[in-house]
Amino acid sequence: MSEPRPGARPVLVTVADLLATPGRRRELTGRRVLEDLAVGGGAIAEDAVDLQLTLEAQAGRIICSGEVHARWELECRRCLGPVLVPVAPEVTEVFEPAPAEGETFPLEGEVVDLAPMLREVVLLTLPLAPICDESCGGPAGGSYYGEPAAEEGEAPGVRRDPRWAALDDFRP
Repeated sequence: MSEPRPGARPVLVTVADLLATPGRRRELTGRRVLEDLAVGGGAIAEDAVDLQLTLEAQAGRIICSGEVHARWELECRRCLGPVLVPVAPEVTEVFEPAPAEGETFPLEGEVVDLAPMLREVVLLTLPLAPICDESCGGPAGGSYYGEPAAEEGEAPGVRRDPRWAALDDFRP
């Protein structure tokens, strides 16, 4: 589906024993590192994903199914504070010697490189507009984007822009 990135560290799994016995399954669990998996202001926490996968041989190809757990470190779209978003996409992918562009992944000899598949699956779970909390009101008062803090003696939210003061005396 996606080409290996130059310099990306592979996640190689030997599947010779599976290919020798069609129908045979192997569980694959644990933490794997996917270096440099970042988009915009977000990245995967600790550059790692946790795998709970099953590899199964069927007619000269490998079927990979299960879950991939990761945590995105992002910025809240309202207040720009840090947000940690856990994701756990389900995976069902096929690795075969002659992969169909955009549909299956390559099976090179007796080795499967899971890195391109893991990158693709995790990137597709990237939240479009994360927020730190449903009640997040945005930037704090007085910050660059927020409303200016009320001066002494003024009610909050009533402060007027002094550029409009000339209109106070206007009567139609």
